[in-house]
Amino acid sequence: MEKSNATIVLAVLCLIITIFSWLSNPEQIFTNYGYSTENLLSGKYYVLITSIFLHSDFNHLLSNLLALLVFGLALEEEIGSKKFLILFFSGALLGDLLSSLIYSSTQISIGASAGIFSIMAAAILIKPIKIEVFVPIPLGVIGIGYLIYALIGLIANYPPYVAHIAHMGGIFVGLFYGFKVRGSKNALRILIALFLLFLFIPFIWNFWVLIVNSILSIFS
Repeated sequence: MEKSNATIVLAVLCLIITIFSWLSNPEQIFTNYGYSTENLLSGKYYVLITSIFLHSDFNHLLSNLLALLVFGLALEEEIGSKKFLILFFSGALLGDLLSSLIYSSTQISIGASAGIFSIMAAAILIKPIKIEVFVPIPLGVIGIGYLIYALIGLIANYPPYVAHIAHMGGIFVGLFYGFKVRGSKNALRILIALFLLFLFIPFIWNFWVLIVNSILSIFS
Protein backbone atom coordinates (compact mmCIF):
# COMPACT_ATOMS: atom_id res chain seq x y z
CA MET A 1 0.00 0.00 0.00
CA GLU A 2 1.33 3.42 -0.95
CA LYS A 3 1.21 6.55 1.15
CA SER A 4 -1.45 9.03 0.09
CA ASN A 5 0.93 11.93 -0.55
CA ALA A 6 -0.77 13.22 -3.70
CA THR A 7 -4.12 13.59 -1.92
CA ILE A 8 -2.52 15.69 0.80
CA VAL A 9 -0.68 17.84 -1.74
CA LEU A 10 -3.88 18.50 -3.70
CA ALA A 11 -5.75 19.41 -0.52
CA VAL A 12 -2.99 21.78 0.63
CA LEU A 13 -2.84 23.45 -2.80
CA CYS A 14 -6.61 23.98 -2.77
CA LEU A 15 -6.40 25.50 0.68
CA ILE A 16 -3.41 27.80 0.08
CA ILE A 17 -4.36 29.01 -3.41
CA THR A 18 -8.00 29.61 -2.47
CA ILE A 19 -7.15 31.58 0.67
CA PHE A 20 -4.56 33.60 -1.28
CA SER A 21 -7.23 34.50 -3.86
CA TRP A 22 -9.66 35.56 -1.13
CA LEU A 23 -7.05 37.80 0.48
CA SER A 24 -6.05 39.34 -2.85
CA ASN A 25 -8.61 40.27 -5.49
CA PRO A 26 -10.91 37.22 -5.82
CA GLU A 27 -13.08 38.60 -8.61
CA GLN A 28 -10.09 39.40 -10.79
CA ILE A 29 -8.32 36.14 -9.99
CA PHE A 30 -11.44 34.07 -10.71
CA THR A 31 -11.91 35.89 -14.02
CA ASN A 32 -8.31 35.44 -15.12
CA TYR A 33 -7.56 31.99 -13.71
CA GLY A 34 -10.97 30.33 -13.63
CA TYR A 35 -12.01 28.05 -16.48
CA SER A 36 -14.17 29.38 -19.30
CA THR A 37 -14.33 28.60 -23.00
CA GLU A 38 -13.34 32.18 -23.70
CA ASN A 39 -10.24 31.94 -21.51
CA LEU A 40 -9.23 28.65 -23.11
CA LEU A 41 -9.67 29.85 -26.69
CA SER A 42 -7.75 33.05 -25.93
CA GLY A 43 -4.68 30.95 -25.17
CA LYS A 44 -4.97 30.74 -21.38
CA TYR A 45 -4.46 26.98 -21.34
CA TYR A 46 -3.27 27.13 -17.76
CA VAL A 47 -6.88 27.68 -16.60
CA LEU A 48 -7.38 23.92 -17.03
CA ILE A 49 -5.17 23.58 -13.95
CA THR A 50 -5.50 26.85 -12.04
CA SER A 51 -9.30 26.70 -11.97
CA ILE A 52 -9.17 23.44 -10.01
CA PHE A 53 -7.54 25.05 -6.97
CA LEU A 54 -9.84 28.08 -6.69
CA HIS A 55 -13.04 28.01 -4.62
CA SER A 56 -15.80 30.58 -4.30
CA ASP A 57 -16.43 30.52 -0.54
CA PHE A 58 -15.75 28.66 2.70
CA ASN A 59 -18.53 26.07 2.22
CA HIS A 60 -17.32 25.31 -1.31
CA LEU A 61 -13.76 24.84 -0.10
CA LEU A 62 -14.64 22.82 3.01
CA SER A 63 -17.00 20.41 1.24
CA ASN A 64 -14.43 19.72 -1.47
CA LEU A 65 -11.59 19.23 1.00
CA LEU A 66 -13.61 16.77 3.09
CA ALA A 67 -14.65 14.73 0.05
CA LEU A 68 -11.12 14.78 -1.37
CA LEU A 69 -9.58 13.56 1.88
CA VAL A 70 -12.20 10.89 2.63
CA PHE A 71 -12.18 9.32 -0.84
CA GLY A 72 -8.74 10.34 -2.02
CA LEU A 73 -6.79 8.88 0.90
CA ALA A 74 -8.52 5.52 0.47
CA LEU A 75 -8.21 5.33 -3.31
CA GLU A 76 -4.64 6.56 -3.65
CA GLU A 77 -3.51 3.99 -1.09
CA GLU A 78 -5.00 1.30 -3.33
CA ILE A 79 -4.05 2.40 -6.88
CA GLY A 80 -0.95 4.52 -6.26
CA SER A 81 -0.21 8.21 -6.71
CA LYS A 82 0.41 8.18 -10.47
CA LYS A 83 -2.91 6.57 -11.43
CA PHE A 84 -4.67 8.65 -8.79
CA LEU A 85 -3.42 11.93 -10.25
CA ILE A 86 -4.21 10.85 -13.82
CA LEU A 87 -7.74 9.98 -12.71
CA PHE A 88 -8.20 13.25 -10.83
CA PHE A 89 -6.99 15.53 -13.62
CA SER A 90 -8.78 13.50 -16.32
CA GLY A 91 -12.07 13.98 -14.47
CA ALA A 92 -11.41 17.70 -14.11
CA LEU A 93 -10.51 18.01 -17.80
CA LEU A 94 -13.59 16.20 -19.07
CA GLY A 95 -15.71 18.26 -16.69
CA ASP A 96 -14.34 21.46 -18.20
CA LEU A 97 -14.85 20.29 -21.77
CA LEU A 98 -18.45 19.28 -21.10
CA SER A 99 -19.04 22.68 -19.50
CA SER A 100 -17.88 24.31 -22.72
CA LEU A 101 -20.53 22.38 -24.64
CA ILE A 102 -23.37 23.38 -22.32
CA TYR A 103 -22.68 26.76 -20.77
CA SER A 104 -21.96 30.24 -22.06
CA SER A 105 -18.44 30.80 -23.34
CA THR A 106 -17.93 33.50 -20.73
CA GLN A 107 -19.16 31.52 -17.72
CA ILE A 108 -16.39 30.99 -15.19
CA SER A 109 -16.03 27.61 -13.49
CA ILE A 110 -13.80 27.04 -10.47
CA GLY A 111 -13.27 24.25 -7.97
CA ALA A 112 -11.95 20.71 -7.71
CA SER A 113 -15.39 19.09 -7.78
CA ALA A 114 -15.11 17.34 -11.17
CA GLY A 115 -11.77 15.77 -10.24
CA ILE A 116 -13.11 14.77 -6.84
CA PHE A 117 -16.21 13.17 -8.36
CA SER A 118 -13.89 11.15 -10.57
CA ILE A 119 -12.01 9.91 -7.50
CA MET A 120 -15.27 9.27 -5.68
CA ALA A 121 -16.86 7.25 -8.50
CA ALA A 122 -13.75 5.08 -8.83
CA ALA A 123 -13.47 4.59 -5.05
CA ILE A 124 -17.01 3.27 -4.62
CA LEU A 125 -16.21 0.47 -7.07
CA ILE A 126 -12.64 -0.26 -5.99
CA LYS A 127 -13.00 0.13 -2.20
CA PRO A 128 -16.78 0.06 -1.57
CA ILE A 129 -16.66 -1.30 1.98
CA LYS A 130 -13.72 0.78 3.20
CA ILE A 131 -14.57 2.48 6.49
CA GLU A 132 -12.55 5.44 7.76
CA VAL A 133 -12.27 6.02 11.50
CA PHE A 134 -13.76 9.52 11.27
CA VAL A 135 -16.57 8.41 8.90
CA PRO A 136 -18.09 5.14 10.24
CA ILE A 137 -20.01 4.40 7.04
CA PRO A 138 -18.71 2.40 4.04
CA LEU A 139 -17.25 4.66 1.36
CA GLY A 140 -19.47 3.05 -1.25
CA VAL A 141 -22.65 4.10 0.53
CA ILE A 142 -21.42 7.68 1.00
CA GLY A 143 -20.31 7.81 -2.62
CA ILE A 144 -23.65 6.61 -3.94
CA GLY A 145 -25.31 9.40 -1.97
CA TYR A 146 -23.00 11.93 -3.60
CA LEU A 147 -23.67 10.51 -7.08
CA ILE A 148 -27.44 10.66 -6.56
CA TYR A 149 -27.08 14.24 -5.31
CA ALA A 150 -25.05 15.15 -8.42
CA LEU A 151 -27.63 13.60 -10.75
CA ILE A 152 -30.52 15.39 -9.04
CA GLY A 153 -28.54 18.63 -9.16
CA LEU A 154 -28.04 18.22 -12.90
CA ILE A 155 -31.71 17.51 -13.57
CA ALA A 156 -33.07 20.24 -11.29
CA ASN A 157 -30.18 22.67 -11.86
CA TYR A 158 -29.96 23.12 -8.09
CA PRO A 159 -28.13 24.74 -6.51
CA PRO A 160 -27.95 27.30 -9.32
CA TYR A 161 -24.66 28.72 -10.61
CA VAL A 162 -23.00 25.30 -10.24
CA ALA A 163 -21.47 23.50 -13.23
CA HIS A 164 -23.41 20.28 -12.64
CA ILE A 165 -22.45 18.88 -16.04
CA ALA A 166 -18.80 19.06 -14.97
CA HIS A 167 -19.60 16.75 -12.06
CA MET A 168 -21.03 14.27 -14.58
CA GLY A 169 -17.79 14.39 -16.52
CA GLY A 170 -15.83 13.47 -13.41
CA ILE A 171 -18.27 10.68 -12.53
CA PHE A 172 -18.01 9.23 -16.03
CA VAL A 173 -14.20 9.10 -15.83
CA GLY A 174 -14.27 7.48 -12.38
CA LEU A 175 -16.88 4.89 -13.31
CA PHE A 176 -15.05 4.08 -16.54
CA TYR A 177 -11.88 3.36 -14.57
CA GLY A 178 -13.76 1.42 -11.90
CA PHE A 179 -15.54 -0.74 -14.49
CA LYS A 180 -12.19 -1.41 -16.16
CA VAL A 181 -10.59 -2.52 -12.88
CA ARG A 182 -13.53 -4.52 -11.53
CA GLY A 183 -14.98 -5.83 -14.76
CA SER A 184 -18.40 -4.81 -16.06
CA LYS A 185 -20.48 -7.47 -14.29
CA ASN A 186 -18.81 -7.09 -10.89
CA ALA A 187 -18.92 -3.30 -11.08
CA LEU A 188 -22.62 -3.34 -11.94
CA ARG A 189 -23.36 -5.70 -9.04
CA ILE A 190 -21.48 -3.39 -6.67
CA LEU A 191 -23.41 -0.34 -7.84
CA ILE A 192 -26.77 -2.10 -7.47
CA ALA A 193 -25.88 -3.44 -4.02
CA LEU A 194 -24.71 -0.02 -2.82
CA PHE A 195 -27.80 1.68 -4.18
CA LEU A 196 -30.09 -0.78 -2.37
CA LEU A 197 -28.09 -0.41 0.83
CA PHE A 198 -28.33 3.35 0.54
CA LEU A 199 -32.12 3.09 0.25
CA PHE A 200 -32.39 0.84 3.31
CA ILE A 201 -30.16 2.89 5.62
CA PRO A 202 -33.06 4.96 7.05
CA PHE A 203 -34.97 1.78 7.88
CA ILE A 204 -31.90 0.16 9.47
CA TRP A 205 -31.23 3.31 11.50
CA ASN A 206 -34.82 3.52 12.73
CA PHE A 207 -34.72 -0.17 13.67
CA TRP A 208 -31.62 0.29 15.85
CA VAL A 209 -33.05 3.42 17.45
CA LEU A 210 -36.17 1.44 18.33
CA ILE A 211 -34.10 -1.35 19.90
CA VAL A 212 -31.95 1.07 21.92
CA ASN A 213 -35.02 2.96 23.17
CA SER A 214 -36.66 -0.33 24.17
CA ILE A 215 -33.59 -1.40 26.14
CA LEU A 216 -33.31 1.98 27.84
CA SER A 217 -36.99 1.91 28.77
CA ILE A 218 -36.44 -1.35 30.67
CA PHE A 219 -33.91 0.30 32.98
CA SER A 220 -35.74 3.60 33.36
